[in-house]
Amino acid sequence: MSELSRLTQGYFSHFHPSCLILDEGHFYGFHLNHAMRTSFAESLDACLVVLICALGAVASRFLDSLDWPGENDENAGLSFFNVAQEMLLHVEGPDWASVQLFFSSKLRVYDAWRFIHRACSKISWKHTKPSFFGLHIFRRDISQTKGVSSQLLAEFDFPPSGLGKLAGSVALPLVPDAGTDPHHAKYQFFFLALISMRKLLNRVLYHVYKQDQRYDEAPHPTSSPSDERFSTVFSANERIIEELDRQLEEWRNCLPAGLNFSSYSPSQEPPPLTEPREPRSIDDRLRGHLLARYYVAKSILHRPFLYRVLHFEHNATLITDNDRLGATVAIHSAFLSTLHSGLFHEPLPLLLHPINSWRSMFALELQVAFCRHQDPHHFALPKNYESIRQIREQLSSSSAHSCPTLNRDEEILRLLE
Repeated sequence: MSELSRLTQGYFSHFHPSCLILDEGHFYGFHLNHAMRTSFAESLDACLVVLICALGAVASRFLDSLDWPGENDENAGLSFFNVAQEMLLHVEGPDWASVQLFFSSKLRVYDAWRFIHRACSKISWKHTKPSFFGLHIFRRDISQTKGVSSQLLAEFDFPPSGLGKLAGSVALPLVPDAGTDPHHAKYQFFFLALISMRKLLNRVLYHVYKQDQRYDEAPHPTSSPSDERFSTVFSANERIIEELDRQLEEWRNCLPAGLNFSSYSPSQEPPPLTEPREPRSIDDRLRGHLLARYYVAKSILHRPFLYRVLHFEHNATLITDNDRLGATVAIHSAFLSTLHSGLFHEPLPLLLHPINSWRSMFALELQVAFCRHQDPHHFALPKNYESIRQIREQLSSSSAHSCPTLNRDEEILRLLE
């Protein structure tokens, strides 16, 4: 019982606050209670408990250094996961309880996609009857499912689920009411902030990077017939960038106390670097992830300025002061995003979106590599940018098994040195 309690507490103390797919009280009072009364006979309740133990074993392994027989850093929690996966094949059904189970299956990326794809299919099939499991829970589950699916599709060449067409017609989950526990309310606001940020990033990608987008506007000073294709893809309307940046700041201003933070300033100094794996509290982890999302959005939004600076490196007269400022914002924001993402504080398996955090750091290193090779571009380099290489090398040596692209990313960066 003590080991079971330690495993479930590991899940609810680390993974649960950033992914409210379960009700903690209902889990202990119903799911765990029923699984124990039936001696863990095959059922959705038993399957759910074993999956929670799988993720709890991951948290215990990296946070408390607790070893389980036959497991190491590479396969922590895998024995529980395999039991749950076998059980799920016999007990899953076309219902919301099965949808929730799939969220815990993220220990292996291909299994994660397979399960999340099935969850998307069940949601698409059940969306005409949301009252079956409650409208609020339906909205929450579809938002979570779409978010997890998008993270996987952004990294791997998996077939899309088609849930995006349905997600666009579903309202956001409700904000917490006045009687909600303050800590739980903060977790709900965190979840809503991530959803609204994803919608904002979708607008950024569409209006700034969509290749066939056209605007009735005067051409950028760098435009010329020879670079028409380049201009179409990368020379976004600066007024649109300003408006999207305003919306980003509006998102930041709406964050509640405990999750809010100051806006980016080109003159701000990066936070002091901590020792690798210095742990953070739950509140600091949630706030840090929102900071990372804010800075990565600002970096993506200002990246067209960096493209122009790099593209016209041999003709500096075509580069405006606004281009230089935007390029600096793009790289500095990417650097700040990496510092706040958790890569300096937690092992990769414990991050909310480990693949996303890694690829953001990889994108930063690519930008730094291109700027470092040309003296005129050194103005855009942030202070202490060399520290990113250190943490990347540590992570790649210990976590290459968890992401098939890590080794390939390393090869690309070595070619740019």
